[in-house]
Amino acid sequence: MASELRFPKINTIIISGRLTRDVDLRYLPNGTPVAKLPIAFDRSYQKDGEWQQETSYIDIVVWSKRGEQCAEYLHKGSPVLLEGYLRTRSYVDNNNQNRKITEIVAQKISFLEKSDISTEKNEEPSNTETKAPAANVTDDDVPF
Repeated sequence: MASELRFPKINTIIISGRLTRDVDLRYLPNGTPVAKLPIAFDRSYQKDGEWQQETSYIDIVVWSKRGEQCAEYLHKGSPVLLEGYLRTRSYVDNNNQNRKITEIVAQKISFLEKSDISTEKNEEPSNTETKAPAANVTDDDVPF
């Protein structure tokens, strides 16, 4: 009977938060830019009639030109709104230990803070889509 189940494959996340550090921009050997944006986000909930707040942290990966724009215009404390998908990848650290990391790969990102981006280009920051590189990029190619 289990073979009759049709389970949807949904992996979409929409999240807002603030950068906890400046953007880490690096380049793959083929020249493709990739940026890492660590963000903090909050969740409010009630416990025993009292409102509680919980803060969590996750890394965001932004590819290509939009990653370069993030590095240029965002800084520690910048608010962002993004849509993307969760990805877990494995790597070997400097101590030769196997590690796993879960991160969000951003497909759309909006800068929520007015900054020099709008005055320099005489336009508002856009919510553009980012494109992940072709499927031939492996986790070993990601520089962090």
